[in-house]
Amino acid sequence: MKDRGTLYAGVLLIAFGGLFLVAQLGGALLRPLGIDAGWGALWPLIVLLVGFAFWLPLIIWWGERDRIAGLVIPGTIISMNGLILLYQNLTGDWDSWTYLWTLEPFAVGVGLLLLYLLGSRERGLLVGATIVGGIGMLFFVVFASVFGGVIRFLGPIVLVAVGVLVLIEGARRRVAEDGPR
Repeated sequence: MKDRGTLYAGVLLIAFGGLFLVAQLGGALLRPLGIDAGWGALWPLIVLLVGFAFWLPLIIWWGERDRIAGLVIPGTIISMNGLILLYQNLTGDWDSWTYLWTLEPFAVGVGLLLLYLLGSRERGLLVGATIVGGIGMLFFVVFASVFGGVIRFLGPIVLVAVGVLVLIEGARRRVAEDGPR
């Protein structure tokens, strides 16, 4: 297909039209069964589709990924927002925002890492991805431990696991430095 812009527009129109059709028909057909598949449940999928719209050019124009790799950053952030909103909307757990907000800087870190992997592999991107993504994950563990439901046990478990790994690495280094006697 020579005109890939047409492919891009066609795929997006099919995706959005399919979502609108599912929301309209699903709501009407499944409501008698007690299943809410209408706009009240599915609206976060619009946000996910917008994130997908940023990823789609990378799939269609793979050979041009060096030029358009920057699209992964907004695509990743918007997709993370869509996943958070979908989770909260389907579960009704809107209080989870007290710790899920930390996935925003994590999504920036993932976007930077993907830009590094898909682009020219500039070292600064890897450093930035590690710092921002690491801070996001650290905040997630801390805030989820304080405010999360079942997930509140994640922080203490992660801290214990990291502590054990630090001890093992320290012991390994001591053995390597001392060497056999």
